[in-house]
Amino acid sequence: MTSVRPVFNDTARKIIVEEMKRIKVKFQFWQIQESKTWSYTSLMGNDKIKVLQFFDLSKILSRQRANMIRNLWNKFYELYIKMKDQKTNAEEFQNDAKNWLTLFLTPSEGIPNTQGFKKGLYKPNDMTPYIHVLVHHVSEFMTIHQKWGLKSFSCSAVEKKNHQQVSYFFRKTMKDGGRKSKSSAIIEILEHENRSLFYNYHNVSLNSQKPHKIHIKAENN
Repeated sequence: MTSVRPVFNDTARKIIVEEMKRIKVKFQFWQIQESKTWSYTSLMGNDKIKVLQFFDLSKILSRQRANMIRNLWNKFYELYIKMKDQKTNAEEFQNDAKNWLTLFLTPSEGIPNTQGFKKGLYKPNDMTPYIHVLVHHVSEFMTIHQKWGLKSFSCSAVEKKNHQQVSYFFRKTMKDGGRKSKSSAIIEILEHENRSLFYNYHNVSLNSQKPHKIHIKAENN
């Protein structure tokens, strides 16, 4: 029996790509042949901001759900703008950040699979270290580094590194399975990086010369 989910995924991917094109963000999906998993363009800088501001969530979600997440995104964008403004009051920012966290943790209401059930947003275990820093430490940074502004600090390099690690995990490791390797995927990634660092540090060429064929002509006695 054919599964419905792959069809839905293909449809969703097409809708997302079309919506990205509408808001002028270069984005695509592609399937990794070795693992048959799907990967996608890693968004950086201004492209993330465009998605945060302009992506029409109702294209892939129900209207009610889309409105909830759009409100969450809009409030986050307001925090983003305030973080870049050197005139932002640190105490007010912290209050706004806590209110955003409350919105992020909106609980579900009612009994699942019954009429009137309203699905919430995220759970406490969905929180990330970035969210913790946003709510509890950014206001402190604002006070200490006010003369520079938070725009002087960037995590883009860390995000890029994370994307590279994830890409390598799916393309080159056994993903903690299989019989060819007893090492965990993390160890495989670290060993790969150590080799790359060694070659770069010692200026060792990664290109090897092609072997030459030698033809030996037998002498007639």
